[in-house]
Amino acid sequence: MGAAGWLLIAYLAAITVIGKGPTYLGVPPVFLGEVVLLTSLAFLVDWKRDALGLTDRLAPVSTLVILWFSVGLALTLANLQQYGLEAVRDGAIWYYSAFYFVGLSVGRSGRLADRYWRLFTYIWLAALVWGTAEYASGRRLSELGPEIPWRGVPIFFNARDEVGQNLALGALLVLLSSVYGSPWWRWPMRLLAIAGLALLAASEGRAVKLGLVAAFITIAAFAAAPRSLRLGRRALVMVAAAIPVALLCVLLVPDVAAKMQLDRFTEAAPSAAEGTAYWRLLWWQRLADEVFARNPLFGLGFGESLHYYHPALEKLNGDWMLRAPHNFNVTVLARMGLVGSFLWVAILALGIGTLVVRAWRGRNHRFHISPQRREELAFWAAMLLYCFVNSSFGVLMEGPVLGVWFWFALGFSLGRSNGFDDLLRSRLSTEIRKRFSSNTVVPSFSR
Repeated sequence: MGAAGWLLIAYLAAITVIGKGPTYLGVPPVFLGEVVLLTSLAFLVDWKRDALGLTDRLAPVSTLVILWFSVGLALTLANLQQYGLEAVRDGAIWYYSAFYFVGLSVGRSGRLADRYWRLFTYIWLAALVWGTAEYASGRRLSELGPEIPWRGVPIFFNARDEVGQNLALGALLVLLSSVYGSPWWRWPMRLLAIAGLALLAASEGRAVKLGLVAAFITIAAFAAAPRSLRLGRRALVMVAAAIPVALLCVLLVPDVAAKMQLDRFTEAAPSAAEGTAYWRLLWWQRLADEVFARNPLFGLGFGESLHYYHPALEKLNGDWMLRAPHNFNVTVLARMGLVGSFLWVAILALGIGTLVVRAWRGRNHRFHISPQRREELAFWAAMLLYCFVNSSFGVLMEGPVLGVWFWFALGFSLGRSNGFDDLLRSRLSTEIRKRFSSNTVVPSFSR
């Protein structure tokens, strides 16, 4: 894998298991994520072999990502003189998309990509253990470790919905697939996964719960695919079993709604005259009005803090002021206008759509995809949709913890859907069948 590969794995492990804390390591304004990005682009992307995917069926997705990157770069450069480093910092929503090409190249690297995938499963299993302990301890683990001076938070600091999502993804791997074989580990991990999901269900986060539901439904839908997938059938059974379990909890457990903090969904109802939904919708409406008044095509650009359009925040100032409106889609509209919004929707539709279609059909334009690879692709599709749902209610994709993972996962999963190893196996099995079906003498392998 090389030093650059292990650096990438270490960074993804740190932000997956721990969360935001490791992202602040570095010498401000250059942090570890930017170092990993530049190193990966320099040493992990095979530019001659892949040509950024512009020579095969992934060319439309890669072209959209290049356009997204280019529009973001142009808008940042246009505001650089006025806003300086603030414009660069806000530009994370576009420059993290370069991780797509890192993931694409790594995902196409055959046997090496299998090793990456195996390591990713271990990382999410570690996130399941850490996240369960974090919720069980009342989020005390995030207070441990030395404080990062220039940010004022401990090294183990994490955001609630980020650690919750990675806990849930680790639980999905344990409950729906066989990522390891020994029953001595399998059953304890399944019990831990159930406990972790129970703690997650009782937590405050709304977006992380909605994302989990979306991920489960996505995987369960693959039970209806041709040559239905095992993990899809398992997910469908779990979704069906959840209905009577939920009814029993409502009937038998006192104050179950309060214990699961379902009242927080009531507070977020769009019809509420106060609370988080009211203020967010008002904030989003003000941003939309400003965009269409000033520059509908390219938005407000990068550098201007968007908190000025929040009724409760507009008079506040500070070094770490909330700059994004808790909805990545609205952030894209505000920063990059209708052009950016169109590119974002097209990337989601074409990128995730291509992944889902290939996993659903079990083949791409050239050959069949193995059942194991299809299960992996179905998991990646659920993971990407989880990121999208979660980021639609928080400031998650604007930062590296979900921003890096989303773009890398999109490229890696699409690279894996090309199934280079499956192509070799398919050709080898075809050649063997031809040899045995012909009248030619097949040489013996015995001496």
